[in-house]
Amino acid sequence: MPSLKMIRKRISSVKNTQKITKAMKMVSAAKLRRATEQAQSSRPYEKQLQDIVSSILRETDWSSPLTEAKEERKIGIVIVSTDRGLCGSLNSNLFKSVLQFAEQNSNREIEIIALGKKARDFFKKRNFKIYSTHLDMIKKADYELLENLAKDIQKLYLEEYFDRVVVFYNEFHSALLQKPMQLDLLPLIPEEPKSEGETNTNFILEPSGATLLEKFVPMLVHFKFYRVVIESFASEHAARMTAMDSATKNARDMIDRLTLQRNRARQAAITKELMEIIGGAEAISV
Repeated sequence: MPSLKMIRKRISSVKNTQKITKAMKMVSAAKLRRATEQAQSSRPYEKQLQDIVSSILRETDWSSPLTEAKEERKIGIVIVSTDRGLCGSLNSNLFKSVLQFAEQNSNREIEIIALGKKARDFFKKRNFKIYSTHLDMIKKADYELLENLAKDIQKLYLEEYFDRVVVFYNEFHSALLQKPMQLDLLPLIPEEPKSEGETNTNFILEPSGATLLEKFVPMLVHFKFYRVVIESFASEHAARMTAMDSATKNARDMIDRLTLQRNRARQAAITKELMEIIGGAEAISV
């Protein structure tokens, strides 16, 4: 059995860790609310913009390299991960999806654009080619920054450096559920209506549909990219809050076990001292 001093030291160490995990949980919980609002409010905007673009594309004879599929020789994979750990299985589940996709496309050249230190480190160790890395996105990311990054990716596609661009990210569902998702960013394939009633052509185009698409299609690409990144930010805060909550509870349980162990060790020490005193007294009396 460990000594009483070692147990007390261990309890003090666990209590300090518990304070840290509790503070991290509170910070993530505070940030989660704002990130959740951003993620949820962006979804209707993207859907409406997607519906408008799809409707105009169906009614207009217009073509663009952004909407035309081509032979896939080189695929760019954008991975939105975290810079830090302590967020449960959020990154590992995402990386499994990327590895599965890479295996399915093993006959094509693949390069990684890593948004986050964890993605860069993980795929660099596995000998994937890293085109670029972007760190601390969660601290400084706003729409303008992400739009500029989306423009750079779009430029690589238009210059035929990539024949396809796929984004892997974590979609936020709730504080307890975040799902790894795959989004085909480029080429932009318009969504087909599920039924006749979903076809929305009840509008007049001014200026022409082609002119509007020249603006709307790049805008949709940029906003899709922005939405998946902020979805990942919300997922990170949720996963870290849940992980730190579990760590705090585990620390509390460990403190209870160590306290019981400490009490037993103290009781054993007292009993031993009493036995020594009694034994000494009996020896003197003899």
